[in-house]
Amino acid sequence: MKLVALLSLALVDACSSGQRADLVAIKGIRSAAAEWALVNREAERGRLTSAFAKGMREAARENIAKEARAITQTNPQAAHHAAVLQALPSNATPGLIVPHVKALRQIGAALESS
Repeated sequence: MKLVALLSLALVDACSSGQRADLVAIKGIRSAAAEWALVNREAERGRLTSAFAKGMREAARENIAKEARAITQTNPQAAHHAAVLQALPSNATPGLIVPHVKALRQIGAALESS
C-alpha cells in the first residue's frame, strides 16, 4: 500500500515537473517572439539600423529554437506554435508573429492555473 502511494506521488511530481519546465520554455518563446515582433515593427518604421534589427532577429529566433527543444510531448499546442514561429521568415510582419504570442500566453496561463 505504501509503495502504491509512493509511486503515485512520484508520478504526480514528475508530471508537475514537466509542466513547470514547459511553462518556463513557453514563457521564453513568448518573450522572444514578442521582442521579435517589436523589432520588426520598429524596423518597418525605419527606427532601427539594419544591423541591429538583424542581430535582434537572430537572437530571438535562436531563443525560440532553444526553448522549443525543451517543450515536452505533453504540450503539442505550444510545440506547434513554436514550430510555426521558427518557420516564419526573419522579417515576418508583427501580424504573423503576435497571434502565436497570444496563443502561448493562453497556454502558459492554463499551465499556471493547473
